[in-house]
Amino acid sequence: MVMKGVIVSSGYSFGRVFILNEEKIDLNCNKISFEQIDSEISLFVKSHIKTVKQLKNIRKKIKKDKDKKLLFDGYLMLLEDNDLKQDIISNIKQKLMYSDNATNEVIQKYIDSMKNIKNLYLQDRIVDILDIGKRLIYNIKNLDFVDFSFSDVKHKIIIVAKDLLPSQVIQFNLKKVVGFVTELGSLTSHTSIIAKSLNLPAIIKVKNIINMVSNNDNLIIDGVENNVYINPDKDVLISLKDKHDSFVFKRKQLIKLKNLPAITVDGFKIKLFANIANNNDIKFLIKNNVKGVGLYRTEFLFMDRNSFPSEEEQFLSYKKIAMLMKGNPVTIRTVDLGGDKFLPYMNFPKEEISCLGWRAIRICMDRKDILYNQLRAILRASIYGKLRIMFPMIISMEEVFFLKKEIKKLKLQLTEEKCKFDDNIEIGAMIETPAAAIISKHLSKELDFFSIGTNDLTQYTLAVDRNNSMISHLYEPLSPSIIYLIKYIVDSVNEYGKKLSICGELASDERAIMLLLGLGVKELSMSVSDIPKVKQIICKNSLSFAKEISKEVLSKSTVNEVLTVLNRVK
Repeated sequence: MVMKGVIVSSGYSFGRVFILNEEKIDLNCNKISFEQIDSEISLFVKSHIKTVKQLKNIRKKIKKDKDKKLLFDGYLMLLEDNDLKQDIISNIKQKLMYSDNATNEVIQKYIDSMKNIKNLYLQDRIVDILDIGKRLIYNIKNLDFVDFSFSDVKHKIIIVAKDLLPSQVIQFNLKKVVGFVTELGSLTSHTSIIAKSLNLPAIIKVKNIINMVSNNDNLIIDGVENNVYINPDKDVLISLKDKHDSFVFKRKQLIKLKNLPAITVDGFKIKLFANIANNNDIKFLIKNNVKGVGLYRTEFLFMDRNSFPSEEEQFLSYKKIAMLMKGNPVTIRTVDLGGDKFLPYMNFPKEEISCLGWRAIRICMDRKDILYNQLRAILRASIYGKLRIMFPMIISMEEVFFLKKEIKKLKLQLTEEKCKFDDNIEIGAMIETPAAAIISKHLSKELDFFSIGTNDLTQYTLAVDRNNSMISHLYEPLSPSIIYLIKYIVDSVNEYGKKLSICGELASDERAIMLLLGLGVKELSMSVSDIPKVKQIICKNSLSFAKEISKEVLSKSTVNEVLTVLNRVK
């Protein structure tokens, strides 16, 4: 039997099924007497201390991985939040609830409030709240946790579960656990992020998988073609082992490219930069010899915390990345909040269509405190490397004039304060709306560089919400309309000799690389892990071939015709 889901971490895994089907906790829903209040509060407090200690012990085992340590820092911050503790104690005192039931009610209240917010980031954090709540209740009831070292297991196993908590995945003994398959999950959850960082093949959203397998069944995860094989026959096993060997070989070959420039066979050099979310990503840039950051998503500095980061906090973060990159360019996008990225400590209006509402630069122009703190921090850090300022969601020249005026004002402030900064720091904009694309010639007269955000540009141009399952099949960045629009932007920007990059998912789409080069794009920015495969495509082809491909594509009127042409690229 073969089942499909959503790949969160690529690769192949061969193992036996281990069903993680933990029993439902029986909560004590009876009322306690007044005499029991103190003992139940005491039980909760002791269990809370025990839970904190457990999480700190797990954190210690993570060693040098700062990303995973930050996850547990967030757990501990929430666990030690006074409101959480007081709400649980209040349930015990006022509602006469047993501590396990009191804890469960508060955790569920937190989860329900987050479910009502149309925000993918916050909804993904629901799993983190569940993780904390489960640990608290297990300790209250003195229940044993699963031993994720699997020390008694003699063979390789693949975990099959309804869903997995981040703290579970992080404890896997990778000598025994070679992958996991779940019925639920999210691509942007901490569980998925950890799986990727561990290179642990994983597929989520596989419907009814728990009922389709038994413990010790043979299971194969094909995290390349998105297949889960249950008890495959000998021929399938041999075929998949060959694919696994080929996958491992290709990955090793790609790694060898890290010290080579991205140059076409006829000598045209392309700049390949990285998209990052925080300073911890820099280690991967250095390891892979990446020479610049094309997109620094600063909104992640604002998340997983209880208040806005100060100017000083931001300054130290930007200074660090500027110094680590040793003079290589770092494009800092000002905070892109709203849409599907909300902060729990900031009041956002309820909007029917949030992606078209109060978001990105619109928020910063209204909330000058947010804008000023970030711009001052970037300017102060600019003397430590080559930083660039990029504004998201631009739709008009009026916005550009306003923002340039604000930067000028802040430069005067810093001069009066005798703070040094790079007076020639480059200022640019994301082109991710049809409005910005259409006025790209005018924008090119005022700004130093541009980055095409193909994800939003596709969504807004095609009027397709890519997160809406009913119409997501219409979301196609290789639609002729998008390609014509990119061509217009490239020609407009090149006419004024300004810099241009692509930083959306199209930049790492193997079908699109030579097309983009043929259209005149000279810089691409993407996830660090995608750079080797993109570099390989560039090094195997010529610019003349890319121009030939793009010319032919521009003559086509349907997606199928475009894809037929692009399939000729090796």
